[in-house]
Amino acid sequence: MNPSSDSPRRGRRAFLGIVVIVIVLAAGLSGAWYYLAGRLDAAVDQAIEQARARGTEVGCPNREVFGYPFRIGIRCDAVTLDGPDNGLRASAGALRTAAQIYRPNRVVAELDGPLLLDAATVPPLDIRWSLAQASASFWTEGLDRFSLVSDGPVVALVEPANGRQPLAEATHTETHARRRDGNLDVFGVVDSGKLVMPNAPDLPPLDATVDATIGDAADWLAGGARGQSARVLLAGKDIALRSLLIEMGSANAELSGEFAFNDEGRLNGAFELAVADPDEIAKLVGTVAPDLANIAGAIASAVPMAGRQINGRTVIEMRAKDGILSAGIFPIGRIPELR
Repeated sequence: MNPSSDSPRRGRRAFLGIVVIVIVLAAGLSGAWYYLAGRLDAAVDQAIEQARARGTEVGCPNREVFGYPFRIGIRCDAVTLDGPDNGLRASAGALRTAAQIYRPNRVVAELDGPLLLDAATVPPLDIRWSLAQASASFWTEGLDRFSLVSDGPVVALVEPANGRQPLAEATHTETHARRRDGNLDVFGVVDSGKLVMPNAPDLPPLDATVDATIGDAADWLAGGARGQSARVLLAGKDIALRSLLIEMGSANAELSGEFAFNDEGRLNGAFELAVADPDEIAKLVGTVAPDLANIAGAIASAVPMAGRQINGRTVIEMRAKDGILSAGIFPIGRIPELR
């Protein structure tokens, strides 16, 4: 047999083998996608039924599973919540969620505004944004990580007679939470936050960050905090506040420390407060509350003598015992108890 005549045959067999493999993989991928799509649709139905059993109606009109073949997600034209038992009603625009087919436990979601929120404890709100995205990762114990990021959020009052009345806005916000060794890590950011309500004090934009760990609170991501008061949730839990930083113009203050609340909701712990430009802080306090301007000015004058200077900031050590806050031997005041 002529060896040269075998080459085309081997080439055709190799090509056919590749075609067969591609067909098998495509069929397997299609089967996996439709199986996961069915599971996802059933899981959403179950979640809606569970919410209904707790007294909350969830609406997701024109819901469909989409993303074939490499992504999988749910989308619907709007989202509504109606919980007459707890006095909460909410509605928002279109919802889109998606996960990669090879990593279905990480879900990314995007929600269109506006969000109309009516709750028993606050007046009706109209919340809008240019972009709002969330991501969540799930593992064996349920929700493992969660993030919510928004650009250009604006919070306004719903006033049917006069239209929206803006209250506050920011250029960017972030909220992150994750499980870690049974604890809950939380991190938040507000960039250029500002009050824009009528007659609001003229203040510089506010930048704020918070970074903390709440001990033994990992189950909060799986619903362990549902329906409990702040006093019950935090009683006996060790909290590490790595940083709570607030900046307004040249003034800034950063609080850090380790603390806990007892069963009566009273604060116990040790803190460090680092303050830059206390005179500017006193000026801002006077702008917000003119009646406190003289007191704030007097405190600002005493701050440099109350602590030590580190990197251009005055650092003051404070302690809290049974809700009484003090700096050294000088009492500052009582911290309200948790309810």
